[in-house]
Amino acid sequence: MMITRTFFRGIVIAALMGFAGGVALLQSYSIKSELAVADNFGNFYVAGKNRLAKYSTEGKYLFPYEEFRYGKIGAIDPTNPLKLMVYFPDFSTAVFLDKFLSPLSTLNFFELGYQNITAVASSVDGKVWFYDNVDFKLKKIDETGKVFRESQPLNLILKQTPYPNFMLERDNQVYMNDPQLGILVFDFYGSYGKTIPLKGLIKFQVTQGNIVYFEEQKLKSYTPNTFETKEVQLPDTARLTNALISKDKLLLLKPDSLFFYSY
Repeated sequence: MMITRTFFRGIVIAALMGFAGGVALLQSYSIKSELAVADNFGNFYVAGKNRLAKYSTEGKYLFPYEEFRYGKIGAIDPTNPLKLMVYFPDFSTAVFLDKFLSPLSTLNFFELGYQNITAVASSVDGKVWFYDNVDFKLKKIDETGKVFRESQPLNLILKQTPYPNFMLERDNQVYMNDPQLGILVFDFYGSYGKTIPLKGLIKFQVTQGNIVYFEEQKLKSYTPNTFETKEVQLPDTARLTNALISKDKLLLLKPDSLFFYSY
């Protein structure tokens, strides 16, 4: 795998050219957090244990959300920013929030008959993708449990059993991450297409077909068509646990603080 210390080509080029010219700190917060994602409008969502906060594209604090009934927040999916999905793995429950982080509805996989769910993702059409570890299928359902799409048994297709820990939908494709196998890519109908050979990942972004992820204190971008990995030096890497890019903004996440930059 070729690695070059240049800027991403597949992301907004003008913005990354600006990154080379320097960054400006917009906001910083003292807060304990573990998860961070960005939506298509440039808003950021940061969560720690039972609490979620929404920040504007300028890094300004907007709205809070707290939920203590379902355990710890395990995933946030802003694929549909008007119907944000927050997943609580301990209770196999997804809560959907509006743009103000007010609850809209709840989906409990146990109540729908699914006992072993390891990864879920929101869809732009308001439905939910998930991996069923019982019959080894990727499935798409609505909030009543009606199945709209499902893959073939992946243990038969792959000749081994996947154990995904993360998935997301982007540009009519579903990306399902297995740290041991790589990123499995499916079309909008749930049919398996290929495996991107990036292993050991926990979370990632998909931007214009590139896989953007934080690793070794760097923000990296992998281009599947060229098999190239490119890196960006970050302005601060001390105790850094994650980094996200969204349009011309950058979020750096530490165990007890957040930093928002423009570039």
